[in-house]
Amino acid sequence: MKRFYSVGGFLLILALVVVLMGASECDGEKAPPAKVLPILHNELAGGKLTRTIEIPGEKFQLVTGYSTDYNTDEWHITDSKNLRMTALISGAPEGTVVLVEHVHVDISIVAALAMINGLPQDSMDDSIHGSDQGGFWVTDQYPYEEVFAIEGYSQTLISGWGFVIGGYGSASLSEKRLTEHNLVEYGEAYGEKMQVVYDLLIRYPGETYFHTRSVIDEFLIPVAGGAKNMASS
Repeated sequence: MKRFYSVGGFLLILALVVVLMGASECDGEKAPPAKVLPILHNELAGGKLTRTIEIPGEKFQLVTGYSTDYNTDEWHITDSKNLRMTALISGAPEGTVVLVEHVHVDISIVAALAMINGLPQDSMDDSIHGSDQGGFWVTDQYPYEEVFAIEGYSQTLISGWGFVIGGYGSASLSEKRLTEHNLVEYGEAYGEKMQVVYDLLIRYPGETYFHTRSVIDEFLIPVAGGAKNMASS
């Protein structure tokens, strides 16, 4: 009889732990407070953002621009979209040569729920091909230009979602398909973070060789219907 009560008590405690864990999982761990970022917003016909970035140790600034004809008031993570990027220099001494040697772009989900926050969606790399020139020549008149074609249901996002719903602590998402509604309602997504890294080659007048600087630019694109999640983050 003593052993019977011991086993029964253990099973009761185990059941209670499972219930408590399930309740905790359904609540979901919250992501840490997000860094305040510039926001791509609607201007005239489309979203537009211009940034002037100081480069420590250099004698000029990098001026970046981002625009899209996609309606940023109705930005959907799972839609395919195009984002045009430009970068030029401002304030460089005459005779300065600046080349964009490489550009790397990441777009990821920003969410109040920790397991969804930072989930990558798509990425892009760009560099000059088939040339002995070290990179794309950039001046105050000739910008670097590229179009980032963002996949909605990218394989990266599909794989990441599968990892989330299959991992420990994902009870609230375990029965959910990858849809815009589920990302916003259950994943508590409220935006997408764009991170762009510009690798520059710089040579000032009188110098023989180039030196390098790596510049990062980040901004937020709010997701339609996600304002309530941003308020709770």
